[in-house]
Amino acid sequence: MAVHILGIRHHGPGSARNVRTFLDTLKPDIILVEGPPEADGLLKWVGHEGLKPPVALLCYQPETPQMAVFYPFAEFSPEWQAILYAQTNHIPVRFMDLPMGIQFAQQKARQEEAAAAPDSSTDESLQNGALTEGESPFLNSNPTAWLARVAGFDDEEKWWEQMFENRSDDKPVFDAVEEAMSALRQEFPRDTTREAQREAFMRQTIRAAQKEMYTEIAVICGAWHAPALKNMPPKKDDDAILKGLPKIKTEATWIPWTYRRLGFASGYGAGVSSPGWYDHLWLWPKDDGIRWMSKVAALFRENKMDISVAHVMEAVRLAQSLAAMRQMPKVGLEELNEAALSVLCYGETIKLSLINDELIVSNRIGEVPTDIPKPPLQTDIEKLQKRLRLPAAADFKDYTLDLRKETDLERSVLLHRLQLLGIPWGIPLDTSGKGTFKEQWRLQWEPNFSIEVIEKGSYGNTVAEAAA
Repeated sequence: MAVHILGIRHHGPGSARNVRTFLDTLKPDIILVEGPPEADGLLKWVGHEGLKPPVALLCYQPETPQMAVFYPFAEFSPEWQAILYAQTNHIPVRFMDLPMGIQFAQQKARQEEAAAAPDSSTDESLQNGALTEGESPFLNSNPTAWLARVAGFDDEEKWWEQMFENRSDDKPVFDAVEEAMSALRQEFPRDTTREAQREAFMRQTIRAAQKEMYTEIAVICGAWHAPALKNMPPKKDDDAILKGLPKIKTEATWIPWTYRRLGFASGYGAGVSSPGWYDHLWLWPKDDGIRWMSKVAALFRENKMDISVAHVMEAVRLAQSLAAMRQMPKVGLEELNEAALSVLCYGETIKLSLINDELIVSNRIGEVPTDIPKPPLQTDIEKLQKRLRLPAAADFKDYTLDLRKETDLERSVLLHRLQLLGIPWGIPLDTSGKGTFKEQWRLQWEPNFSIEVIEKGSYGNTVAEAAA
């Protein structure tokens, strides 16, 4: 029985491509992925035409919906590609992280302890890299930042892009990743109870697959965990770590996500700084800059800026020249940005910020099939959004409602009811002119509204019932 540990970087198109190449070659008979086991039943939806990333698994405690955690996936996420491979090739795929029911129970115990002793400092977060007792500030950052520093880079993203995203060959890199993480773990030991429990449960999941007589087991995990899963301690040691852990009821569902929420700026601990650019790299790995600059030109034209074909050609040439001077195998985002700033933006950084917001980060939002099990209140909201032609979009859009019209009046009622429920999808704005029949609203959907919807579902199964 062979166990293949694939240590990856979350949301890295280079890692995703390496994973797909490895799986196509290996042809495993089971795949284990770092993620919440409570969501195993939802994996069958991956590959469904209605489930379009970016999406996220939402795990929550039904009695306290604010106790929740998101597991985001983009099309270029290695985990997504591994799950998609399993579904396409009809082989089993399972999540193997410490169940969220256990992690929620631990979080609840810490909160109760903090309430009993308000002067003590207790970690109440399971996300966003919050520190727990015994951890150092290093653990709140990505370990690859240290590798970038050793390689002489002050920017981790630039180092990662050069080492993985711009690779011109498909040579396996997982052994090198495991070796690097082993060195980092020795230099910066992470001796925390939660980390030990997570890795013990992962190892137990691997042992369970071996016991079921699977012969080629592919394990997709964060690079940091790879050494701990490759060097397995005795089973009794892991049994002792996991013995007697409390567990509470947990439910899970798929929700739409956005690229903006996938970025570092959102506070997401495993985020990336350029999800829109990574999406481009995933779709067009051999682009020499022409497609990207064409997208920049199209964006500028949409914003009433004159950009000619000659501008695009000159910007691409400049980016390619910069890459050659820096001995890069191909143009990267830094070269493209510098060329765009010089040729297309005429040195105006404000235009470069438009490229960053709309293309490099992007605000793409995913889609979830209507027949995926959802709370009744969420289903009612989606029906009203469709009937009233108010799509849930990641970018804001302004609406002027004429309350003398039936559809606009119904829109107003819906937005006011959601305001009453504490779901600020629509923000009322001041209107100009005379008359009380007009309202101005700005609509922008945020993924975290899903938690509010679950929580307010206790008031009723429809928006009208819950608001009443």
